[in-house]
Amino acid sequence: MASFVGPYRILRLVNSGGQGSVYLGYDKRLHRRVAVKICDLPRERSERRRLLDEARAVAGIQSPRVVQVHDVIESSKHLAMVMEYIPGCSLEEFLSKARPSLPSVLRVGIDVAGALAIARQEHIVHGDVKPANILVTRSGRAKLADFGISSAARSAMAAQRGGASPSALSPEQARGEPLDERSDLFALGCLLYRMLSGGHPFYLYGQLDTTMLLEQPARPLEEVVSGDTELPAPLVKLIDELLQKDPRRRTPNTRRVRHVLRLLARDLPLSSRDSLLREASPFFRGEP
Repeated sequence: MASFVGPYRILRLVNSGGQGSVYLGYDKRLHRRVAVKICDLPRERSERRRLLDEARAVAGIQSPRVVQVHDVIESSKHLAMVMEYIPGCSLEEFLSKARPSLPSVLRVGIDVAGALAIARQEHIVHGDVKPANILVTRSGRAKLADFGISSAARSAMAAQRGGASPSALSPEQARGEPLDERSDLFALGCLLYRMLSGGHPFYLYGQLDTTMLLEQPARPLEEVVSGDTELPAPLVKLIDELLQKDPRRRTPNTRRVRHVLRLLARDLPLSSRDSLLREASPFFRGEP
């Protein structure tokens, strides 16, 4: 017997994690596949209201760099976010098996920074910018997902874990302080660092070291990146600015981030423009 969430038929599980399970669904009315993310609702009525308000705000974000939300369905215990389905793979799936080239790093950085710029216009902090929440599409671009349970929802649903995933945690998040877009930019700095070096700047033995995150600078990229990897000085400087412990010393918004990354991408040969698609396509999900 088929399973349904509202009018959406559930076909199969795509993945599951601490923030909920994602299913491939089908909308018979519009003849399209959708991604259905199902998460537990908080018990407190006020937190439920915050979660639903934020879900509605996220549904208003219109950008090719953000996974679009089509519908929000509430039950007594669960919330289902119905989103566009993105064939391809997550950046986490890609990074777990391969190291991206510099052109691919810049492509992902530009697209994610663009998504964060749109979110800022809507006064939304994502709060969990990590490779698993970035999808590489079959057109060779990156889309930021999981806005549907961003900062307000995480404070209610994941307080015991500190809100964000360890790989996306900023020093101010670890201290329980209020967040703004600079926390997302810190996570973007960690992402760029990992794509270039193969490791998170504040991980030790495969786990986040909170002391390093709060008190110690990241190991210089020049020391951890192999000599055959191109490492432009403006990119190194930008990542260092993004990884500042004090948000006041951090790059304040996406404008400078996008400017630096675009200048670097502009100097690359035309043959590198499809690098992300070429490098990630071997890891795309099979589509039955």
